[in-house]
Amino acid sequence: MDDVVRDQLCFTLSARAERARWRMEDIPWDQLDPTKAPDWLRAVVKEVAFAELTTTSATRRFLDELGDDTDFTQWISVWFFEETRHPQVLLRWLHELGIVVGTEFMRRGRATAPLMKSRFGTLVTNVISELVASTSYAGLAERSEEPVLAAIARNLSADEARHATGFAAYARRYLERSKDPEADRRDAIKILYLWFADHANVRHPVSELFARSSEALAMLSVDHGEVRARAYSVIGSLIDMPLAADTDLLASLRQEGRAE
Repeated sequence: MDDVVRDQLCFTLSARAERARWRMEDIPWDQLDPTKAPDWLRAVVKEVAFAELTTTSATRRFLDELGDDTDFTQWISVWFFEETRHPQVLLRWLHELGIVVGTEFMRRGRATAPLMKSRFGTLVTNVISELVASTSYAGLAERSEEPVLAAIARNLSADEARHATGFAAYARRYLERSKDPEADRRDAIKILYLWFADHANVRHPVSELFARSSEALAMLSVDHGEVRARAYSVIGSLIDMPLAADTDLLASLRQEGRAE
């Protein structure tokens, strides 16, 4: 018997989010130290907040283009709520330091690229982007001497890691039900290749942030090999293909007979 509570992922993922979610009021705003927030750091945070604003338009695209998937779009409402808090808390941090933005900043920040035609490819792209964002926020937490920003970054890193798990769960379910799983696996490998070998041509807010701001790249980036190894492991497990950071993805495609 069809039973959405039993069968749909959104119930489990939403319950997990409820247990893990941080509260805005728990941020230790009274501990903010302006002397440990130099101008370059404030500029980086502003860039990050700008990139995080794309959540609104991304959610609209998810609902428009994947609206027939009631499970996924139900979970996206949770993702939207949690991701929307990211620019809010970062802009609040800036506001406490006397840096304000206007509505035009908010409108421009919401612009984002269209989703991929491949649903599986869209899910895989978001798994990778959430992993990169999580690692980047963890790096910011380690590097920031300003205690409130460090606390915020730790919260956001945990959010992004949990969201990566959510996108991966839906990608796995999609692949299990796919009419052409080999084509979907090929798409996943191509996306991995583009993200780490040709990152400048990846149209995603995370990659576009690093392209705009060299300061953000220096402050947020972590060991490239570490991030790649993590992404390769997660996507390799998803598509049932052992992938390591040193795997030649193009060679893997050729060996499997999947190259176009």
